[in-house]
Amino acid sequence: MKKKILIAVGDCSHSRSAVKYAAAITQPAKDLTYTLYNIQAAIPGILMEEAHKTPECEAELETLIRERDNAAKCTVGELKTLLIENGVPETHIDVMVAPMEYGMAKDILDQAEAGEYDTIVLGSKGLTPRRDVFVGTTATKVVEHALKTSVWVVDEYTDSRNILVAVDASQNSLHVLDHVISTLGTKRRFRVVLFHVRPYLSHYYSLECERNNPHLQRLIQDRDRQRMEDFYKQAFDRFEKAGIPDHQVEIKTNEHGYDISTAILEEARRGAYGTVVIGRRGEREAFFTGRIAMRLVQKMPSPALWVVA
Repeated sequence: MKKKILIAVGDCSHSRSAVKYAAAITQPAKDLTYTLYNIQAAIPGILMEEAHKTPECEAELETLIRERDNAAKCTVGELKTLLIENGVPETHIDVMVAPMEYGMAKDILDQAEAGEYDTIVLGSKGLTPRRDVFVGTTATKVVEHALKTSVWVVDEYTDSRNILVAVDASQNSLHVLDHVISTLGTKRRFRVVLFHVRPYLSHYYSLECERNNPHLQRLIQDRDRQRMEDFYKQAFDRFEKAGIPDHQVEIKTNEHGYDISTAILEEARRGAYGTVVIGRRGEREAFFTGRIAMRLVQKMPSPALWVVA
């Protein structure tokens, strides 16, 4: 089935990092296409309404629009060349330049939905003259609202193929693994660590509740161990069917993670992973919710973060 990646870009180093990362991390495939999507800064309405009233203002506005359009074309042209230089066939690349309509994040999300893209890729931040294009809130808003589309936020390019995948025993975690496997393929060397945080009652309720119910605490952890054993069997079956050898996959469990996002951040930084992957949903509301994703986007525990829908 054809897969489509939408890369939101501007004239900044973070966009170049995002483009290079997307080319390097994805499996070369005939059914994979990339769209470079540049959103132009909006012309203030007052200028559009009033500039035509004098020849001088009209001429300056026409020049401003022409320069803006030329700059956008140069940007996507350079980034298209960067994709090609990093192994993406030219026939697999589309470019799109459009004026801003509703705001950076909203326009990206609307285009992803309209074009039925599987993944959105964007830099964590970036600049155009005197205006933030990918300010921190843009990446956060895209992650928060892209409920049906996976999002990769790239802070910087990395050669590391060490990938941390946060998992629980849910079906969504198996879906996350499918996303990872289909992206990476089998033709390059990488290391995947399946990282699980053992559940505590405090993930659902309060620390006091956990202290007052030791039997329930023991029950939830015992049941979690049983369910994770079954999950890992299914996970390794998927890796085997994809042709990925066992030695490229490792299991790690955090037994004392009273705060889920902190446990992920600490493991990500300790292991110097190039990519951290989480699912948007899990079996615990305290686990892979928007709150966790938002904190990871703000902290950027690795050069690249995937939030898989």
